[in-house]
Amino acid sequence: MKKTPIKIVSTQGSEVLQIRFWPTDICNFNCSYCFPGAHDNKFRYPEDTNLVLSSFRKLFDFYKTQNKTKFHLTISGGGEPTLWPELQVFCNEIRKTHDVYITLVSNGSRTVRWWEENTQVFDDVVLSCHNEYVDIDHYIKVADLLFEAGVKVTALMLMDAKNWDKCTGYIDRMKTSKHPWFIEAKPIVDATGHGIDCYTSDQLAYINMKRIPSSDWIFKRLDDIKLHESITLFDDGSATANRPHEIITNKWNMFYNWQCSVGKESISITASGDVLGSCQVPVFSCSVNIFKQIPVLTLNSITCPKLDCSCQPDTHITKSKVD
Repeated sequence: MKKTPIKIVSTQGSEVLQIRFWPTDICNFNCSYCFPGAHDNKFRYPEDTNLVLSSFRKLFDFYKTQNKTKFHLTISGGGEPTLWPELQVFCNEIRKTHDVYITLVSNGSRTVRWWEENTQVFDDVVLSCHNEYVDIDHYIKVADLLFEAGVKVTALMLMDAKNWDKCTGYIDRMKTSKHPWFIEAKPIVDATGHGIDCYTSDQLAYINMKRIPSSDWIFKRLDDIKLHESITLFDDGSATANRPHEIITNKWNMFYNWQCSVGKESISITASGDVLGSCQVPVFSCSVNIFKQIPVLTLNSITCPKLDCSCQPDTHITKSKVD
């Protein structure tokens, strides 16, 4: 008998707020499977870094009143965030006033010199690997460099069903790297012509973590590694631990009308500066834009508006089915 999820419980600490910030929607890649609206080239990058910093601090101060004291800031987007000239300045300054753990999501295409000059800025780097554009030798060199600098590194292979063998070949090539950074195979589910049903059962079985560092290395960083995990509770009383992609590949992500903790556990800041859930639902009772002065904030109670949740930052946060 098929079991049905009734609740997702995030394992992230109650003191943690996750923030995803897209500083630009301009990218030097043009992947055919990029999700719609990801890099429309409308927002080059923030023009007033001091205003952005001030707005972030006010936002963080509000969340401190909600008992959030640790901020996991992921700088990403459909654009390439390393194209923002003030990226290093922003990261260094935001840490001066709050406890901020910074993850960068990048295609890794900047020069080795750029990465050498910026390794100290990031706690965690996720290198998205795109089969249509990647220079795999350069990509591996960058990952090894970051790992040697003490940065948590994850190679995220976007598994293009149309170029499956090419993608698995790149993963095999990564496994020959000098250092054992994380390698994860991720499904593509948001782009036109791509979805979970595009994969065969064997391909879905392949999509998972493909390599992890040593147990000693993981133990030292266990809190940060568990950030993107959750427990799925089912109607038969059973439960299972999951990463977000597992919820998606098992089709346990039909959360329409569920009560969701987006806004309380996780927020997203678009390239236009709007503060929302990753699903674009407003998390505050008033319009909030990080490129403007922050108003008085009140959190909304969120009911999921999506038929299925395929955005990994929101898939694993706490939510429950309403009878």
